[in-house]
Amino acid sequence: MTDFKTSDGDVNRAIRSWLREDRHEDVSRIAGALLDQVDTIPQRRATWWPARRTPTMNKIVGLGLAAAAVVAVVLIGSQLIGSPTNVGGPGIEPTPTPEPSPSVAAGLPEGPHLLLDQTEDGSDPVAITVTIAAPEWFGEPAEGFILSGESDADPPDGAGMIVFAAREYYVYGDPCTWSTTRPDTPATTVDELVDALANQALREASAPEDITVDGYAGKKIILHMADDVDFDACEPEFTLFGLPGDDRARYSQGAGQIEELWIVDVDGLIVVLDGNYYADTPQNAVDELRAILASATFELP
Repeated sequence: MTDFKTSDGDVNRAIRSWLREDRHEDVSRIAGALLDQVDTIPQRRATWWPARRTPTMNKIVGLGLAAAAVVAVVLIGSQLIGSPTNVGGPGIEPTPTPEPSPSVAAGLPEGPHLLLDQTEDGSDPVAITVTIAAPEWFGEPAEGFILSGESDADPPDGAGMIVFAAREYYVYGDPCTWSTTRPDTPATTVDELVDALANQALREASAPEDITVDGYAGKKIILHMADDVDFDACEPEFTLFGLPGDDRARYSQGAGQIEELWIVDVDGLIVVLDGNYYADTPQNAVDELRAILASATFELP
């Protein structure tokens, strides 16, 4: 039975072992270069929201590239080993075929991007679309988040956006000890949610600002997490708030994270547009993120 747990390293080692045989020396240089390119291709991580994002795609991409290397080795080897040398006459070698360069996944196309879709069970009762106006933003349709650059939303310079749509939010008094600081009653309005977030421990809040997104009124608040938060001491994750049935709906990625929250009331549904970045995030990425937040549109049943 085929072992589907074979890693990229196992495949690479098998190819290199095959190349060590004497009759394969002619293709070792080409195949080795191809494998080196495969090894250095960056793999995008899936660490921001495990509930909606799975690392399966990343593994498939890695194994697919390794498999492509195997096919390239076999084809090139069969051509070089099975063909006579110096077919053009003494001192004339066949013209080598250019090697194709492995492609890296491109960012989202500029234009509308479905960030969240309505679900039949009502868990996501609104469709949210944003406009991507710059390259190097990554995400899947209806997954609820988008990320910038190879660092994703992780420190020290990542950036990303995630959205929530619910009628009740449980904002923990202390994100590090969230299980024992859960409020008895949830926040059910924009003002209640903003007030609870502004008073959360281990974070410094800006003064709330009035905003309008797609014609719906709301408030914006920026929360700065302390730089010396010990994530290892938290139980588990540094968790900002929970939803009914999901105690760890939103948690942070690293110390010093800045949460820029645009919170609007969409016909009684509280939508949280959560943009996050760090002090070292490039300013152009922050500006692009804010433009994405402001571009959100909502569609109700």
